[in-house]
Amino acid sequence: MCKRFFIFLAIVVLIGYGTAAYAATYVDVQAPYAVAYGYLSERGVVQGYGDGTGRPNQYLNRAEAVKVLTQANAALQKQVDLHQQNMPPLPLFADMRQNYWYAPHVEAAFAAGVVKGYPDGTFRGYRLLSVEEAVTLLVRANGGAGESDTAELSPHIANQSNAWFTPYINQVIQRNLVMPQRTLRLGQPITRGQFFDMVYRQMSLADSGLIAFTESEPAAVAITPSAPPQSTGIRINAPQPQTTRVSIANNPNASEKYFAISMPTLGINDLSIIHPEDPFSSQGLLAPLEHGVGHLFSYPGGGGKIMIYGHSSGFPWDVSEYTKIFRRVNELHTGDKIYVTHEGRLHTYEVTYEQTIDANDTTPFSDNGAGEELILYTCWPPDSIAQRYLVHAKKIEEVALR
Repeated sequence: MCKRFFIFLAIVVLIGYGTAAYAATYVDVQAPYAVAYGYLSERGVVQGYGDGTGRPNQYLNRAEAVKVLTQANAALQKQVDLHQQNMPPLPLFADMRQNYWYAPHVEAAFAAGVVKGYPDGTFRGYRLLSVEEAVTLLVRANGGAGESDTAELSPHIANQSNAWFTPYINQVIQRNLVMPQRTLRLGQPITRGQFFDMVYRQMSLADSGLIAFTESEPAAVAITPSAPPQSTGIRINAPQPQTTRVSIANNPNASEKYFAISMPTLGINDLSIIHPEDPFSSQGLLAPLEHGVGHLFSYPGGGGKIMIYGHSSGFPWDVSEYTKIFRRVNELHTGDKIYVTHEGRLHTYEVTYEQTIDANDTTPFSDNGAGEELILYTCWPPDSIAQRYLVHAKKIEEVALR
């Protein structure tokens, strides 16, 4: 893959996103999450996405949660700043590298006893955060937990006695950190809005010196009683009747990662998909390809065009495992299946056609309103920059993972 390729991608991004400045408010954040988003944004804890959205109904992964918690705690943020300037040479966990964007946050959180990892020595940063994990991380980041293993009960969050998470859930119940508008279920992934609201309530307690969050506080008045019921899209609390749930363990094409792709035809399984933090520069577009493949435009389940881009060739001295990951992409044919895991859901696509286009041709990325389409994109032929090879695939199935 070449610099010219990334300059072209940056042009495509500008065409797709436009050049207008993003709004200061989040276009998709309303009650009951508006107050939490506003509070956390003012304090630099939440920045939102480049398209002006906050995505309150999107699931949160472990790495994202740790970053939020370290940014919400001045002492932890100070340690993050120190680690960013001087990272230890070896990672804390087997599945991490010290150049991962969230590595300094994990270092600070680990030193403070907030994160401990899994028994196999992994951190699993892109694994969706469960309700009990979210509560545990939040409480650890703010003074530990009580000693009682007898579950306190609340209509807003499930609990059970004598479990590893019992003292932590007891603590959030005592502090009134769970909003009454939702019921959080054990073992289910938590959304950004749900987690951000708990962080906001905890930070409010620290600011006020109170023991428990008070709903009558002016800052907490986020719901208009007369407002009509809002469709939240929170699948974990109100799954649609037609939604099928399948086990990750029983599906070889599913992933525990937040965003990943599998293509059985090519022998590619559980390959990380990473959206660039800076999609407007060649360096920013290149960054995701150190750890997998890149992503632009729409997301699975959102309709429109979804681009997954990767290398088909590289310099002879570059022998990394992702340098030629799309070298055999032309071996995909009509009818072959492509599986994409995103936000705890498995999206299945079926290849419809393939094409070779001029290097400067942007027409395949124009959204014609025909529905959701996945496009794999790479330089072509291998070891050349003359053209681009595209594999088009249509959505045929979507299931929730458990």
